[in-house]
Amino acid sequence: MSDSVSVLDVDSGLAGLLPPEQLTAARQATAAAVVRAPAGPWQSAQNADRARGGYGLLMVEGLLIRRVGVEGRFGAELLGPGDLLRPWQRDGDGEEGGTLSLNWTWRVAAPARLAVLDRRWTARAAAFPDLGAELAGRAMARSLRLVVGMAVAQQPRLDVRLWMLFWDLADRWGRVRTDGVNLELPLTHEILSHLAGARRPSVSAALTRLAADGRVRREGQRWILSGEPPAFEADPAA
Repeated sequence: MSDSVSVLDVDSGLAGLLPPEQLTAARQATAAAVVRAPAGPWQSAQNADRARGGYGLLMVEGLLIRRVGVEGRFGAELLGPGDLLRPWQRDGDGEEGGTLSLNWTWRVAAPARLAVLDRRWTARAAAFPDLGAELAGRAMARSLRLVVGMAVAQQPRLDVRLWMLFWDLADRWGRVRTDGVNLELPLTHEILSHLAGARRPSVSAALTRLAADGRVRREGQRWILSGEPPAFEADPAA
């Protein structure tokens, strides 16, 4: 199912780049079809092809998990509003994906809407170059988040790894409240195991230790972090 919307009306970060006198024309130029994805497995290739030749799919609502598996081990990334996706890249649609036999899957963790930034949209938006520069920057930011995730996954103690992961997610999605930093994300133990590069039973045990220490507790789909974030020491080799 799809509808249409002006991208600037659903992405304040993009709208804030333009001077007020350009907003009316820019809103018209950035009208885009919107794909809706209900919770559950997402067959991305069915919708992603519509954006070929353009920037890709821009998430405007919801939460997606991209998972890759190799030899029974899995890694994952969490994507939300503002992220730019090009699922046809290394997504099992016939393009070469390297020498490793990889299993790529997507899952919608919270019902999502994605704006289709296709070739026609890209041509219209070219009159406002700040938009293209910002979208390129977001793609770079996504790659940097993946590097941070790799560094976190190298921590030998799983409870420390999860504690760092929670705070890394809190930098983007956390809300400070009287009871602590709240993460209102549907993070199951399985999802956390993929994000942390660990087995689910081990993650459950580590979460129990964090809860016993009073650092993490779960209320429904909300994770509440208490205490101070992880302290980092300078790398002596730097």
